[in-house]
Amino acid sequence: MYHRPVCVKCECEMRPEQNGVGLLDYFNPSDSDTPQPYRIWDADLWKCPKCGFEIVTGFGQRPIAEHYQQNKALERTVFGYEANGKVIRNYS
Repeated sequence: MYHRPVCVKCECEMRPEQNGVGLLDYFNPSDSDTPQPYRIWDADLWKCPKCGFEIVTGFGQRPIAEHYQQNKALERTVFGYEANGKVIRNYS
């Protein structure tokens, strides 16, 4: 069990907005300026009920798919999240 996230601005607990969103991490290869998909995580989107600020948390222990896997596992998994819910992209 863990404590729900708290909005610092509003000083209240955030609430789950959507479970099972995909968080897609990107990386910048040394030979390119274009970020490339790296791995995707299953996570939850939380939202402050007062100001609407959103965060992603509740990640699994491991990514669902990664760039090196065969049979385009990452591409297929991202497509599935896009078709059935939401994908949040992390370019940092």
